[in-house]
Amino acid sequence: MKDGVAVGPDGVSLNYTLSEYQEGKPWLALIIPFGLRVTIAKPFFDFFQPQYNIVSWESRLILSPDEQPAPAGAFELHKHVKDFEVVLATCKIKKCVLVGYCSGAGIALGAANRYPQRISHLVLVHGEYVLLNEPGCSTQFAREIDGLLTMAHTDENHLRKIFEKVKDERLDAGTHRPEGIDLPFSQLAFLRRHAQNYQSYKKADFQKLARFVSHRTLLMTGKKDAQANVASTMKIKSVMPNSLLHVDEAADHYGILREDSSTLITLWNHLCEQRIRYA
Repeated sequence: MKDGVAVGPDGVSLNYTLSEYQEGKPWLALIIPFGLRVTIAKPFFDFFQPQYNIVSWESRLILSPDEQPAPAGAFELHKHVKDFEVVLATCKIKKCVLVGYCSGAGIALGAANRYPQRISHLVLVHGEYVLLNEPGCSTQFAREIDGLLTMAHTDENHLRKIFEKVKDERLDAGTHRPEGIDLPFSQLAFLRRHAQNYQSYKKADFQKLARFVSHRTLLMTGKKDAQANVASTMKIKSVMPNSLLHVDEAADHYGILREDSSTLITLWNHLCEQRIRYA
């Protein structure tokens, strides 16, 4: 794999990773959750590399050096959406299958609205749509994280107390969590920016964005997901005109980050079917 840095019009640097380029293979772009290193997606790269060129990148600023502040408005949804375009332009990618995972699914919905010509097909995997006020559409874990990040955003004293509380405790959203998934909570500066980013993200109306997506879309969810539940994905699916829902009885939130998981296999089969149908 090849690492690089893309720089957006506001000067923010974006770390990205490319698979080894294969002439004639289609592009697969993966938007990972906020505050994670792109190395966490290695199983995804390994699984799809035989048939695709792949790109993924780290979300803006959250994992930047401690001394780098986040300017006002730096975490607004349209900034993350623009980053999608910046990475594709830097890597000279004209069009891709776009896979949005967890909070990356929300960014993918925004990208499908803003840059529809860049996307041939859309997949939303265990999406976090922050439907906190919709009955049954949020889990206990999601509500707890919402409370923590909201308090952390309130003032510095709350931030430090929450950081001290969680830094030595493993957050609990199910078993067999991939290494590195708690990175946004591992440093005070990371948590500060993660909380700032979350406040911007939760303001977005993902149901409204979903209504205007015309791309063929697969929405994937699992009944063992303790973070983003089936009901929230069904809510988004209900307003998408050209969508298909897949519910995995045994899937938790992290299959896309595990080698040869049922999540990756389902996605592989779906993309193969789409390539045959629309070739």
